[in-house]
Amino acid sequence: MQTRAAEIDMTGNRLRVLLGQLILSVSLAAMLSATRIALADQIVHVVQPGEDLYRIGLQYGISWQSIMTANGLYSTNIYAGETLVIPVAAAAASATNSGAAAAAAAAAPTATPQPAATPAQPAAGPAGVYVIQRGDTLWLIAQRYGITVSVLMSANSLTDPNRIYFGQVLNIPGSGDGAGKLLPVTGRTQALLLDCESRSAVDWAAYMGTAINELDFFGKLPVTDDPNTGFVGDGHGQEGQIPPSSYGVYAGPVAALLRAYGASARAEHGLSWDAVRAEIDANRPVIVWVVGQVWYGRAVDYTPASTGQTTQVVPFEHTVMVIGYGANTVIILDGGTVYYRSMSQFLASWGVLGNMAVLHQ
Repeated sequence: MQTRAAEIDMTGNRLRVLLGQLILSVSLAAMLSATRIALADQIVHVVQPGEDLYRIGLQYGISWQSIMTANGLYSTNIYAGETLVIPVAAAAASATNSGAAAAAAAAAPTATPQPAATPAQPAAGPAGVYVIQRGDTLWLIAQRYGITVSVLMSANSLTDPNRIYFGQVLNIPGSGDGAGKLLPVTGRTQALLLDCESRSAVDWAAYMGTAINELDFFGKLPVTDDPNTGFVGDGHGQEGQIPPSSYGVYAGPVAALLRAYGASARAEHGLSWDAVRAEIDANRPVIVWVVGQVWYGRAVDYTPASTGQTTQVVPFEHTVMVIGYGANTVIILDGGTVYYRSMSQFLASWGVLGNMAVLHQ
């Protein structure tokens, strides 16, 4: 009887172990499925351990080069936990072939080809400057421009070749050919989760010669249910919402408050890229309204109760500054971070809210 009882007990233990393993498998599957988040008109993918751009591209039926372009990456190096925007247009274009691709993938050998060791070179930045991207080293940058590390260090007054950082701007000697421009604008990380407009405004004003405190500026914005007349919601609110939930503020109230502080600012809608480029050429950065970190997106109609005037809103409404450009690129200052975006992606993101901007009066 004792032997039989022991066998039953062991069988029960095995069943409990198998049940635990099943629960763990289901939990892991749920976690992995959560790495793809649909956001309006784009997809954000959270990089998992062991993933690379090639494998992520296979998941969505697009090339790894498309992901690099959509995220302004100048290196194939990515890390677990990083968020990547998946270009929906490219994914949609390949959707009709998804069935055939899936069948081919199922029949293919288990070994997966890797991207070429040397990826296609990114679009050239503006003449004479380079913004450091993740995975960059001085040696790689020097190789790209056909100069030596010592020349690059000398041109930028660097004393240690290993002390560079993401977003740092380097002067590239001998590469000035008039193809673009970069302004020496600096910024800081915003103090509140949703006060990007205030952060952009005070950084813009500082560059133009007017010192303003970010939280003072934010506190003086009118609070309304219409982003065209004031700030909608709470600066500590949740990201990705649309009015009447916590959201943000548009160009009109921001420009008006900048003028109250003595800065020469005006709000614009329907601004052209040529006008923005002319401002940069005149050494004046431009505040623009985009989607997230210059993502793709789609606006929706919203009618505030206070005004009854229908306007356009978009999840993850955000402000950044345009501080430079190249032949086919736009250089963005997002809080304290500088990054590139392709011209086509920038124009698409900026166009979601009607090419809204604040620029010099």
